[in-house]
Amino acid sequence: KVMKIFQLKIKNSCRLHFCCVILYVATHFTGVSEAAAQVELKANLPLAAVLIPNVGVEFQVGKQTSLQLDVLGSFWNSIDGQPFQVNETFLEFRYYRNSDLSGWFSGAHLGYGMFTFQKPNDLIIYPHYNTKDSDGVYKSGRSFFHGMTFGYKKRFNKRWAMELFIGGGYAISFYKGYDGVRRVDFENDDFGYRAFNLSGEVLLYRGGLMLVYKLLPYKEKIKTKVFAKDL
Repeated sequence: KVMKIFQLKIKNSCRLHFCCVILYVATHFTGVSEAAAQVELKANLPLAAVLIPNVGVEFQVGKQTSLQLDVLGSFWNSIDGQPFQVNETFLEFRYYRNSDLSGWFSGAHLGYGMFTFQKPNDLIIYPHYNTKDSDGVYKSGRSFFHGMTFGYKKRFNKRWAMELFIGGGYAISFYKGYDGVRRVDFENDDFGYRAFNLSGEVLLYRGGLMLVYKLLPYKEKIKTKVFAKDL
């Protein structure tokens, strides 16, 4: 019964945040300009340096709004003898202060990820955990994310920019616990292993410094071709 109540709370939380994202999009999705076809490609430099690539693509959909899709994946199998395997995908709607998608911005996102690692207690804001997993103990499962991102994008010229950002929110995780290859999460002596453990935390789960490359708007390319033909 407790498990059913918890699952119901999870579903209600997801529905509520989905509605908030739709409302956010509806509120800010205005003023589509000629530059609406602007596209930017991104790579997270600090994570690339430690072989955890995080790349994305951002599409301008309004005068000061955009949609971004980014993915993250780890090339590591383990770090310091502890399992470390992770991948994440996020879809985010952003609102910028400036019409060229620069300056301060905020965004609402939904995400999904799979993981095999020790729980990152240092990134968890609530609830606070006083203990850490011992060596060899780790979690393996999947997570659903919904939250907010805040950041600042600085343009250097027509094509290149840098973007500093941080994001977090509520993560719902379904996982199994292991010590080496042995399961350590029991329901009780009568029922044996749990199908999945469920947990929910408020935490920071994305951030970094993106190198941004802007593709020229499609309309501008078309105008250039037409002008060349006229000559």
